[in-house]
Amino acid sequence: MNKQISLLNSAVNHLKANVKSAADLISLPATVEGLQKSVASIGNTLNSVHLAVEAIQKTVDEQKKAMELLQSDMNQHSSKETSGSNQITPSPSAPSELDNKTHNENLKQKEDSSDSQVSKLKEKLQLISALTNKPESNRPPETAHEEDVQSFTSKPSALPKVPQSHGDQIEKAAQLKPISLPGISNIKDLQDLFHKSGQNVDGKLTYQEIWNSLGSAIPVAESLSEFDVDGDGRYSFLELRVALGV
Repeated sequence: MNKQISLLNSAVNHLKANVKSAADLISLPATVEGLQKSVASIGNTLNSVHLAVEAIQKTVDEQKKAMELLQSDMNQHSSKETSGSNQITPSPSAPSELDNKTHNENLKQKEDSSDSQVSKLKEKLQLISALTNKPESNRPPETAHEEDVQSFTSKPSALPKVPQSHGDQIEKAAQLKPISLPGISNIKDLQDLFHKSGQNVDGKLTYQEIWNSLGSAIPVAESLSEFDVDGDGRYSFLELRVALGV
């Protein structure tokens, strides 16, 4: 009996082992499918990494080519500059065209500067002459100005005879730094100021009359009084021309 029971137990255990193996066989396809999916995912990841590496390598190659082209352009530019510098180097035996042009420009600038100085001297002498010699009542100041300049240019040695004290005052006024009056930038504006104040250009304006016409933006009376050559407290057309430098 015991032997039969032992055989029966052995058979049961064997049967249990077979059943477990069968269960494993049933789940085996699912396990294999999972492994295949994992392998496919790993393969896709490897392909993506490979493509990324190729793209990076392509970018590096393009950057390298661009650097080589840039270096080549820089070398060519440097070579051209060196060649151009050698070509424009003046010959010791003859002046170059550039030197001649520069020399001519310097001469022209000196001539223009000399002409400007002569023009300023003529203007100053004309103003001195006009301030010390009252213009004729029937002749506008502009006509007198043009005739004085023509007289000076045609006879430069015939300078006006100015009393020493009065001439010193005029010369001092002409050398002062010009002032500015609001809205007055040329001779026409100055003429309009006289007309606006009820005067013609042969008349004179007081500081108050100028203030009434132009407002409080005009310089203080002390600054303007430096150009009052005759010291009468009023300003003639020519005195204001000297003051404004017009």
